[in-house]
Amino acid sequence: MKTKITILFLFLSISFTFSQKKWSLQECVDYALENNISIKQSKLNTEFSKEDITIAKARLLPNVFANASQNFGVNSKYKRINPSSNFGISASVDVYNGGRNKLLINQTKNTVAINQLDLETIQTNISLQIANNYLNALLNKENIKIAQEQINITKIQLNKMQELIDAGVNPRANLLNIQATLAQNKEQLVQAENNLDLSLLNLAQLIQISPNNFDIQDVTINLNKAVLLYDNSDIIYQTALKNRPEIKKATLNIENAALGIKVAKTNLLPSVSLSYGLNTSYAYRFSGDGAFDKITNQYNDNHGHSIGLSARYTIFDGKSNKASIQKAKINKQIIEQSLADEKLRLRETIQRAFLDTKSSLKQYESSLSSLSAQQEAFNIAQERYKLGAMNSFDFDLVKIRLFNAKTAVINAKYNFVFKQKVLDFYNNKPIIIE
Repeated sequence: MKTKITILFLFLSISFTFSQKKWSLQECVDYALENNISIKQSKLNTEFSKEDITIAKARLLPNVFANASQNFGVNSKYKRINPSSNFGISASVDVYNGGRNKLLINQTKNTVAINQLDLETIQTNISLQIANNYLNALLNKENIKIAQEQINITKIQLNKMQELIDAGVNPRANLLNIQATLAQNKEQLVQAENNLDLSLLNLAQLIQISPNNFDIQDVTINLNKAVLLYDNSDIIYQTALKNRPEIKKATLNIENAALGIKVAKTNLLPSVSLSYGLNTSYAYRFSGDGAFDKITNQYNDNHGHSIGLSARYTIFDGKSNKASIQKAKINKQIIEQSLADEKLRLRETIQRAFLDTKSSLKQYESSLSSLSAQQEAFNIAQERYKLGAMNSFDFDLVKIRLFNAKTAVINAKYNFVFKQKVLDFYNNKPIIIE
């Protein structure tokens, strides 16, 4: 019982710690890389393929076998059982098979490297997804601040209208319009909070942790000087060609296909093997003087050695080996086309990402200009509203335009930041949000 209570207390302590802390981007990435099921499966695939190297290397070593048999013969005339036994040790080793075993070892090594590249691909892609979801959560946090700011402005407007009504300047009907606006603002806040909860849920599920009380650190992203970090997409593409695991994997697949051709050609070459055997036997024999041969005497007399050298060469196989070689060559051509296709898709992806980044920067700059104009219009409208020169309906319209402009700036900012991070991703730079 004490042990169960201790374990339960430890579990609750860990859960409480997770629920209290605010996760940084790096912590999210590190936790996912350590605990993500897909990553764990990929690691196991890599370990699984490593055993194939051991199996391939074992083909270079001799095979050694021990054998034993015990037989019982029944002599009907003398009504006795005559036992006999055989024992032996044999060994064989490939002396020459066209280098097939070494080629298979190289193939299995490449397969392990390919599985490791698959693991790297999963890890980098998950890191990028985490960064996207992290930025989305930060975006929703800022939208909540804007929605709350909207509510505060409306409350000031409501108090001001109440004062005018109490003074008999405005009718009570004007108050109802502002109250309706406040209710709408609160609805927008609820929607923003729901969006944040959903983004945090997506992030928690991605790193595979409980979403209960999960939260991230508040990061202030300032884009006072929002500029493109790259002049064109070509330099990013050249870097990606050298570093992206998908390209490395496709290259290794071609190398493996070339080894496959060599392996297929070994079937046309002779194979030579060496064997050795040591055997002895004993039989329960009845001698003429009524005595039986001793077991040890028979083992010593019957033991013998055998050494053999065998060669095998295929004279005719219905052209199956030549067909296998041709298939291996075609397979290499197919994989070469896969590499070309992988490079083409990588170039297109980077080109689109670069254009998206340029477009998102222009959108951000445009939204900043719009916000500046809407802020100025709001300041003027606010002064006019205080002086009674503008009614609440017109003031609400100006306020809504300002709210939309602020939201547009926030969306454009985070969109640009993420697009820039995508370019960093393909340029082999760590994804950092600061």
